[in-house]
Amino acid sequence: MLSISKDWFMKTLPAYIIIFLMIGAAMFFNNREIILPEVSALAIGSLVYQNPAWLARPFHLFLLPSLTAVVGFLINQLAIDQAAKLIMVLALVILVLTAFKSALAPAFATGLLPVITHAGSMMFVYSVVVLTLLLFGYIHLFYKGLSLAEPIKSPGRQHRWLYFIFLSVWILICRSTGWMFLAAIPPVVVVGYESMHKDAYSAGVLGKQIICLVAAALLGTASLYLFKNLLLATLVDFAAVTVLFSIVRFKLTPAYAMSLLPMVLPGTSHAYFGLWVLLMCLVALGFVWLYQNTGLFGGFSTVKQ
Repeated sequence: MLSISKDWFMKTLPAYIIIFLMIGAAMFFNNREIILPEVSALAIGSLVYQNPAWLARPFHLFLLPSLTAVVGFLINQLAIDQAAKLIMVLALVILVLTAFKSALAPAFATGLLPVITHAGSMMFVYSVVVLTLLLFGYIHLFYKGLSLAEPIKSPGRQHRWLYFIFLSVWILICRSTGWMFLAAIPPVVVVGYESMHKDAYSAGVLGKQIICLVAAALLGTASLYLFKNLLLATLVDFAAVTVLFSIVRFKLTPAYAMSLLPMVLPGTSHAYFGLWVLLMCLVALGFVWLYQNTGLFGGFSTVKQ
């Protein structure tokens, strides 16, 4: 019992403190641009689920999301089409990850979010920097000296840029149809990028990813309608997502981010958000599954770099 209690205090509690500090600050300042859904995935993934690649490079948890958040925020200020902004962000995030030899997929979410939400307040950037710095600081203090490093797996350039080309085409299709709300849902982009360099990507895993992401989107939307208090809505979201994981016997940290995403999306109604997520999952993750399993586009029929 003592070890369980210590484990909870060292891992779960700090992750939730960071997340609820974010939500509480958004309520205090009455500014939802402070809410960065991907912080929940970073905190839970690194502290609760102990992602070894993330713990091996804790400074990247601060540096890369902060860099891509600034990139996305600055690009959002440009007087250009939203589709062009999204494509520019994707390209620059890939360049950042390549430069640092990192596979930290949540960096896509922090880059895309300010464009999707039309962020105009510097509070967005401050929030990313402060929250990721808190996460890095905690890991540096309490995990320093632990043997956590393992070879950092990173997709080859061919796979990164193929994913970029696919997403760019998809964004342009969405622009031409007027369906920009389907263009780049950050947690789906993150899961797709991570799946591009899996050693194996079965239909079963694809199905569970879709179930978790769509269910989290529905839960996040429902909680906004049921609860006026964002802290209570977040608590219910995370409890429900955790139960969902136990039911499907699968863990997918971007699902926590997905459950918070409705809080920051523009517009007053998110009645169709779950359907949007389902459609983008089928398209984006379906593409990755085809790439991995059929040899299309030079996929897993060849040896990966």
